[in-house]
Amino acid sequence: MKQNNIYKIIVGLFAICMFTFSCETLEEEPFSFESASNTFQKIENFESLVNGATRTLQSMGYYTPTSGSKAIEASPTIDTYSFSPADFGNLWADSYKAINSLNSVIDNIALAENGTESQKNKILGKAHFLRAFAYFYLVRFYGDVPLILSGSSSLDNIGVSDGRTPSTEVYTQVIDDFQKSETLLSTTALPGEPTSWTSKAYLSKVYLTMAGAPLKLTENYEKAASKAKEIIDSDTYSLGEYVDNFMASKQNNSTSIIFQFIHSTSVGSAYSNSLFNNTALRNGITNPGSRAYRRYMDDFPDGPRKEVTFYLNSDPVVQNFLNEMDGNGNFSNQVYRNVNNIGLPNERKYFLKDALDTGFIKKYTYGSQGPEGDESDQNLVLFRYAEVLLIYAEAQNMADGGANALAYKCINDVRVRGIGSGSELSGLSVSDFDSAVIEERYWEFGYEIKRWFDVIRKEIPLTFDIYTSGVYQEFTAAFPNRYLLPVPQREIELNPNLLPQNTGY
Repeated sequence: MKQNNIYKIIVGLFAICMFTFSCETLEEEPFSFESASNTFQKIENFESLVNGATRTLQSMGYYTPTSGSKAIEASPTIDTYSFSPADFGNLWADSYKAINSLNSVIDNIALAENGTESQKNKILGKAHFLRAFAYFYLVRFYGDVPLILSGSSSLDNIGVSDGRTPSTEVYTQVIDDFQKSETLLSTTALPGEPTSWTSKAYLSKVYLTMAGAPLKLTENYEKAASKAKEIIDSDTYSLGEYVDNFMASKQNNSTSIIFQFIHSTSVGSAYSNSLFNNTALRNGITNPGSRAYRRYMDDFPDGPRKEVTFYLNSDPVVQNFLNEMDGNGNFSNQVYRNVNNIGLPNERKYFLKDALDTGFIKKYTYGSQGPEGDESDQNLVLFRYAEVLLIYAEAQNMADGGANALAYKCINDVRVRGIGSGSELSGLSVSDFDSAVIEERYWEFGYEIKRWFDVIRKEIPLTFDIYTSGVYQEFTAAFPNRYLLPVPQREIELNPNLLPQNTGY
């Protein structure tokens, strides 16, 4: 009976295994009960399961619910708490689909008859890393969630009878998985693959998260600082140029990127960067997609980092657009020239869009546009060295009751790279240094799926702008009554054990 269930698991799991870390096309063979008898004997099949889980996780659209305070123009869903149990269901369901594949790998990798011990360790290390990655997002989004650690033969209703596990236990499992991947993975890997350094980086982030709200287990500050310092002391990574983190031509060789999801335009739009259709020049500069709040841009410190994040009027692409002439010797885009006060004393610093007085995001427009328009080969960077430096700075200051010399060096290196010389900090109190680090994260990681989690763990009052009757009005959202997402309604209907619903829904 157990062997028959294994066959069922494999038949289902291989339906979602269609993508590899390096975007190579897999030669897929239809699996039946007859061919499934060899599945757990082939190392290649375990690798396909891990790659399928990766594909699922990288296509989940984390960006949509995590823009952060005052970061996205139009409908700030998170900032205004205007979401319901019907929203974001794919984050829950797809996470558990990926976890299901990874559980089967972890449970059965020892059955593989071919493959070296090194190959098995690499696959097992990836599986532990990705399972921790998935649960880390789940526990931060939803709080208590089912902790499922064995494979299921059903892809449609995974965990339909499992209750919610306390978040502290979920975090314990996340740490255990990251620690296992830390020992199993090597220090080098292909772009898009985790290494032992990637595991260390995520461990530092997990400890930092646990030290803040809602858990407030402050003893974890010391652990976060220690793990981040291991990476700093290794000299494995460096900051490099800010723009290099986002240029598709440089991402795979960057000394700054610790973990990223690989994207491509050569295998169809399903494998391209999902942010491109929100922020790209897909229909020309008149419609580059998502727009940034004017207030956020006004507050954003000038310097190389701002030039990479937003379209400025000094940008050659913008200049060409604004100065384009028609056949009659008139400016083709006079409306935009008027909006941006071109040629006037109060000419705009950044390129603005109509009466909304909002600017355009540039950070996700550094890839090559694919044939279907909304495609991009720009990778999605999830962890880079600047975050390690700021994690150490924040955690060390909080753990020791004051920032040491290395903590100041960490934040100042990030500031000088982003703003310029003369921006260095010194002589701050514990609370002022902590505030400075969080503010630096606000600028350094704009639109990188981090601000919302900072808002939660530091209990930052959310401010957001609503455009009403021709003017912007700033509001402050209630906190922390609804700091968790609602459990998807479909999941509750399938599994009443997930009740009670999170507070406020």
